[in-house]
Amino acid sequence: MAVQKAPTEHWLPGGIGGIQRGQFSFTSTSNSGGYGTIKLPQPDLVYMIPLTVKIFDESDGAKYQLLGDGLVTVVKDGLYDLTANLDWPAQPRDSGQDGYDTNMRKIMIRRVPVGVAPPVYRPGEVTQIPGNSKLYDGLASHDTPGSSSPNAVRTSVYWAPGTIAAGGMTYLDVTLPVGSFTPTIGDLVRASHGGLTDAALGAANAGLLISARIVAPLVARVMIENRYNTSPVTVPGGTMNLLSESAVSTTGNNEDAWTFVSSGAVRLLANEKLMIAVRSKSPGDYLQIDNVSFLRIANIVP
Repeated sequence: MAVQKAPTEHWLPGGIGGIQRGQFSFTSTSNSGGYGTIKLPQPDLVYMIPLTVKIFDESDGAKYQLLGDGLVTVVKDGLYDLTANLDWPAQPRDSGQDGYDTNMRKIMIRRVPVGVAPPVYRPGEVTQIPGNSKLYDGLASHDTPGSSSPNAVRTSVYWAPGTIAAGGMTYLDVTLPVGSFTPTIGDLVRASHGGLTDAALGAANAGLLISARIVAPLVARVMIENRYNTSPVTVPGGTMNLLSESAVSTTGNNEDAWTFVSSGAVRLLANEKLMIAVRSKSPGDYLQIDNVSFLRIANIVP
């Protein structure tokens, strides 16, 4: 898995010109491919990712603080700009999440108003929150769409089926090439044969059926049945084309992805809290925790 070079941020105690920024991050709970990671327990659920690490705070706690509850607490009323980023992985194959199968992912910055109970923070865990919760204000969000195109492999072979008795069939097992995926039981395959033409077979062509299915990893069985004719039919040799597709809901061939989202100017009040929430529809998904995984907050008006 390729490791991207992560940017770093310059900061100065006290800030510049009355503008003070803070940057907060997460604590990894596991590891994968040299990264600290946080796993998402279930797909298509919204989880709060606890903010537990102060990277820097130019206000030294005068404008916002970590109070040990997995959120950033606003200390001083003001007009602020919020920026968040997450580092989504591109999984290798056979890792629990097919690297060629990345579904919808979502990152959100949410505000917990004063008087509303925040999600319960448990060290070392993410907290599920209602996906349609109206208790928490959405300040910014970004959806990364998946793709619904299956992976495919193709091959062509010559086959002379010969004479097929009335009500009979013939078949050929074809070894498929290694391509963007390995076709196996349950995946899809289609076939065509150049000898199945009206010019070659006349009216008898309507009484023949061709079908295919995956019978073993990388093996497709193609069958031609003389199902509806009352006499034998001789099918001439010709090129047979096969197309096998993965039976998955989505596939994107994604690489590691940094997902930045910004709120623009928002007014925050003292004792309001800020959280990072995420959702992924891909089973087994997780976040990579590095110096591009953060919530950054800055006052706009000195």
